[in-house]
Amino acid sequence: MDRGDLAYLLNSTPKYFYLLPLHMALLRRYAEGLKWPVYLATEEPDHPICDLLHRDYGVKILHLAFEERGFLESRAEAIRLLPPEIRYVLPMQEDFLLEREANRTAIKDSIRQMDSAPTVGSMRWMPCPGPLGPTAPVSAKGPWAQITQNDTFRFTFQATLWRREVLQDWFTRLVTQFTVDYPGDMPFNERMALQIRSNYAENTRGQEYFMKWLGDFEHLAWARAHKAPNAVYLSPWPYRPTAVTNGKLEAWAVELAKREGFPINAP
Repeated sequence: MDRGDLAYLLNSTPKYFYLLPLHMALLRRYAEGLKWPVYLATEEPDHPICDLLHRDYGVKILHLAFEERGFLESRAEAIRLLPPEIRYVLPMQEDFLLEREANRTAIKDSIRQMDSAPTVGSMRWMPCPGPLGPTAPVSAKGPWAQITQNDTFRFTFQATLWRREVLQDWFTRLVTQFTVDYPGDMPFNERMALQIRSNYAENTRGQEYFMKWLGDFEHLAWARAHKAPNAVYLSPWPYRPTAVTNGKLEAWAVELAKREGFPINAP
């Protein structure tokens, strides 16, 4: 499925570049028919891994200014740097690894819905957490449901298809709001660490901002099939999340990489 107006967007930094060849190999293996331009936004575009990704996988590199490398700033800037023809963005993190065949039917349906309904701002391709709202008020091929105020977790930074202008507005507001929530001068590295530690996707404050700022749009999500952890595999994007925890590579990720033929050794 060719879509030149949809960007698969990775943000990464040299500390985690070692995961990117595996990430791209899994993307090409399990989402082979989804032919979208892939972008990597980073502050070190001349790194050998960037050359490898461009040469072997056709990844387009977005050069972030060094002062834009913060978690929130880097994402806001990456979206801004995308070519003007990009209408939709699928943001992804390097340690969210596609492990099984993507559900092309559900993915095509989500794009069709966004093409036909400008009121839909985003569609989450992963069911964890699952939405509690009613079935989506549009004709849908799959268990899509509407995210509402009743959901504890209303958004995630990964595996959600966004209308570009909505995502740009979201991150621009978060960058500004962060300076309000955490006022005062602080060293840049401390600021970056605080943005990760106080992850807006994992706290009540961020979830409230989502509904307050983006509540005029409909936000849909794939409903969770059951409560067991492997429910994530019954979704449009059957991935394993968070291969790195507190800077340490998880054992399952090492095993996955070995099984898939891309053994990795964390630095």
